[in-house]
Amino acid sequence: MKILVLNAGSSSLKFNLFETNPDSEQALAKGQVERVASMADAIKSMFDQLGSTTVEAVGHRIVHGGDRFHQSVIIDAEVEKQIDELSILAPLHNPHNLEAYRAAREHLPAATHVAVFDTAFHFTLPPRAYVYGLPYEYLTEKKIRRYGFHGISHRYLSWRFAQLHGKTRADYRMITCHLGNGCSVCAIDHGKSIDTSMGFTPIEGLIMGTRSGDVDAGAILHLITHEGIAPSLLLHTLNSASGLKGISGVSNDMRDLLREMDRGNECAKLAVDAFCYRVRKYIGAYLAAMNGADVLIFAGGIGENSPAIRAGICAGLDHLGIAVDNEANERESRDPRQIGSSPVPVWVVPTDEELLIARDTMRCILRIPHE
Repeated sequence: MKILVLNAGSSSLKFNLFETNPDSEQALAKGQVERVASMADAIKSMFDQLGSTTVEAVGHRIVHGGDRFHQSVIIDAEVEKQIDELSILAPLHNPHNLEAYRAAREHLPAATHVAVFDTAFHFTLPPRAYVYGLPYEYLTEKKIRRYGFHGISHRYLSWRFAQLHGKTRADYRMITCHLGNGCSVCAIDHGKSIDTSMGFTPIEGLIMGTRSGDVDAGAILHLITHEGIAPSLLLHTLNSASGLKGISGVSNDMRDLLREMDRGNECAKLAVDAFCYRVRKYIGAYLAAMNGADVLIFAGGIGENSPAIRAGICAGLDHLGIAVDNEANERESRDPRQIGSSPVPVWVVPTDEELLIARDTMRCILRIPHE
């Protein structure tokens, strides 16, 4: 079954084409269309690149499924309507995801279209993990709660690690770290996400490329009330001008910051130190949440490619049973690999969200239970 996977942003479209079957999958093509005037133009450009390939199904990455969708589903009129309604929770993402779906449906009306939600894996969070310390009606009436994101990646990592060992994710307690321009940590207790660092929005949690991560709500209210900063400007700042970029004043790219740090740039050093410290704190918290862990996994652009950051995060965790082996950590590879044989083994597992979306799409169509 040829399955097209789409990941739509505000001005770009990433696509992957797979041959996917219950017992095998093969990547056939991939690409990206950038700086487009409309998603319809992006979809047309994509099909120009793919040529006359027959596509039987399309898997769409949908960022927010709210508290309505806990697994991937075939898109029909009702599902489309609900995704649209959930745009109020993800105004920077869901509308673009829907625009791509509608444009793709115009080109492929006979194909089956499937929604794969970034929030769905975290549907298993217990109330104590997703509730905020706000009046209860804010949860029940206004839906203010922790939703979590990067669920497609965290789910893939837990599945892939278990597959490598001939087991299932239900056999392990895992801490998975997706570290890229966006970053999150997840506690996966015997197959279920029980806590994750991102919250009501993808801003909460770790320091990221341009997102702030955890900030005292009182500080935001102070900037609005006493400094006269408009909420819309603050939202832009928290999403696009904070994090590594904001602290360093240099870049949101960790490679740039490591070079600047070596040249003596103190702000770059502070950004790197704060980044590692924040991840380390969440790892410690999730060890407490699960009463230990069977593995710590790094993934994402930073997690997979930066030995210095992996070492910086794990430094000082030896008393909790976590340490990297310097030689193994420095060794370059694109394969899953163990980089620490401490009591809690440390692994690098390259993530593949697109493959998981393709697998989910195939399973929805064939009515095979999700892994």
